[in-house]
Amino acid sequence: MTKFILVRHGQPTYDEIVKLGFKGTGLALAPLTPKGINDVKETAKNKTFEKADILISSPYTRAMQTASIIAQKHHLDINVEPLLHEWIPDLSNNYNTEEEFLKLIKIAKHDWELKKQNHNHICNFKTESIEHVQERAIQALSKYLDYNKVIVVSHGLLISTLFYEKIKLQTANFIIVTDSEINQNLKQIGMGKTLCKK
Repeated sequence: MTKFILVRHGQPTYDEIVKLGFKGTGLALAPLTPKGINDVKETAKNKTFEKADILISSPYTRAMQTASIIAQKHHLDINVEPLLHEWIPDLSNNYNTEEEFLKLIKIAKHDWELKKQNHNHICNFKTESIEHVQERAIQALSKYLDYNKVIVVSHGLLISTLFYEKIKLQTANFIIVTDSEINQNLKQIGMGKTLCKK
């Protein structure tokens, strides 16, 4: 049985990235705030992380920076997993600021609710579906079922899609679950796919 320690990245800052003119997925380059760094350093001291076999991370800067702090503390290398990236609310990448990103999340979540009620509902814009986020998370995690303990640094929304009841992790926080617990949650959600060895 594989134990996954699912870690949400530390608190990011988008100020410099916005000043530099990055937009859309360019906002993924945002680093952690000084507080975010300190929070992760405190989290990394938790004995739960000891004797982990491997650390895997989303490729986004805030996740990689979080992963590097934990990896350094526990003498682990980092495996970058592109499929563990954050949900993409607007596939056209037209958003320029964190505020626009948060507004798009609200619109997309409202669209998901309407879609649940009426399968013929047409979304306001092209967004990545929650089902797709779940599928790519499962695909990424399935590669690590031969390990006993895996640290996974990713994003709050991606982590929450693996659970029947949405998990709202604070930044630099974590939960511990086994592969069988994730599979049980996916069955409750009604997902056709589960974690399985490749």
